[in-house]
Amino acid sequence: MTDKKLSGSFYTPKILADFMVDYISLKFEDLASISVLEPSVGDGVFLKAIYKNEVFSNKIHKIIAVEKDNNELDKISSEMNNENLSVINADFLNFQHGNKEKFSLVIGNPPYIRKKLLDDSQIESCKEIHHNANLSVNQPKNIWTAFLVRCIEFTSDNGILAFVLPSELLQVKYADELRTLILKEFQRVEIFTFNELLFKDCKGQDTLLLIGEKKAKDKGVFYCNIPKLADLFEKKFALTQNAKMKESKWTHHHLDSDEIELLEKLRKELLTINDYCNSKAGIVTAANDYFIVNTEIVEKYSLHKFIKPIIQKGIFVNGSVDLTEEEFNILIDNSKPTYLIALNKDSVVSEDTKIHDYLQIGKDKQIDKRYKTSMRSNWYEVPNIGTIPQAFFFKRCNEYPKLIKNSASVFTTDSAYAVTMRENFKIDNLIYSFYNSLTLAFAELFGRYYGGGVLELTPNEFKKIPIPYLDLSTNKFSAFVEDFKNKKSIKQICLLNDKEILRANGLNLSDNDVLKIYNIREKLFLRRIKTN
Repeated sequence: MTDKKLSGSFYTPKILADFMVDYISLKFEDLASISVLEPSVGDGVFLKAIYKNEVFSNKIHKIIAVEKDNNELDKISSEMNNENLSVINADFLNFQHGNKEKFSLVIGNPPYIRKKLLDDSQIESCKEIHHNANLSVNQPKNIWTAFLVRCIEFTSDNGILAFVLPSELLQVKYADELRTLILKEFQRVEIFTFNELLFKDCKGQDTLLLIGEKKAKDKGVFYCNIPKLADLFEKKFALTQNAKMKESKWTHHHLDSDEIELLEKLRKELLTINDYCNSKAGIVTAANDYFIVNTEIVEKYSLHKFIKPIIQKGIFVNGSVDLTEEEFNILIDNSKPTYLIALNKDSVVSEDTKIHDYLQIGKDKQIDKRYKTSMRSNWYEVPNIGTIPQAFFFKRCNEYPKLIKNSASVFTTDSAYAVTMRENFKIDNLIYSFYNSLTLAFAELFGRYYGGGVLELTPNEFKKIPIPYLDLSTNKFSAFVEDFKNKKSIKQICLLNDKEILRANGLNLSDNDVLKIYNIREKLFLRRIKTN
């Protein structure tokens, strides 16, 4: 574990800090006296930018700079000997308990530390901050959320908050409450997103700049995407307001108002995935590497009577929309883990059998001590195996979401959702209808993406995706399977399917509309994968 991950310290590039300070200073031209809070000073890049700025240097009467790292604090103290600067050696989570002041400007780059790396006192402080702001105490997934919430409270009634934050703020479910809080507390919100990764040491972590003004003449939510950092100082950007934004997620800001209007119109006219099929999470083994085995392990421990065929992860079925028995057999022949050890209360496991030897290996590895296995009557009995689904939808993807027919009649792990059609609907039709630019665009909007550009959809997000369901012949689906297998990219499939699927559902779409939807999906996809 690196020191940076433990401390959450990914220092802000000087070019970004200078821009933030210079840009915000213009908003303070009418204010005679300015107070500043920097809750996580780090290397002092914001302080240096503030003292260098003409507006701030002449108007600041107090800066409170909080930092728990002694070494960084010593450097700052030796470099800056300003009378109006108070440097406090403390964890902000401790400092905030005693602070009663509010500030004209709260600026900084809060630490990025996941909950599992926080100590108990930090977790309790984060929960307390969320609770006091009427937010869910279960939601502090990362320390930055507590910094944001508390610093909003420390921003004066006519003040400004300016933070560098992870782009999770825009789109993940746990940030819903934060987005609502931001809109409630600030009359004007500005969000800058970037095509460049600002923090090379924080692999794949996309970043944004949030500026919130408590009071503003020109109210609303404004967005701007910055292709290159240099564009900031060259003033090659323009903030735009998206009046059509209605979603709790803010990923829509990548789209123009007319694009959002088109999507909203079509969303109202279409049924969803859930109207055509049932879907639920696949099998939770609690230890895939142990409970899912290849033929070599099956033979070695005589597991033949205790196994069921299973597809473990989406990478095994890349490039296909129909997992056939032949394709599954290729996985078996290539020694991929394709068998689930499915013991139950009726299974006979005596000490003189090879299966007993395999169970002992599990105990030696302490598989039986894991949380989920320890909750079972017998740790080795995987529950809720259920029935074989007609298809799988893999919850995570790279280039495009994967909905795949299960012609091989195998089970799936919880890396996918098991799909079974409702009465009077066919799985072939659903899968064919899924692969069009409109449905794939909604998947991009409804899901969320983390570091590396991987798209993830929760069970409910998958169920809510609108789909223009189309009836087709058996021959048509077979031809589609071949086209899909031979495609160079998902764009090729969209070009083939869009006109037929989108023009055949009474949606009254013109050729220009269909092309616009194709471009929307491409725009959202490129925005997501730029973190790779």
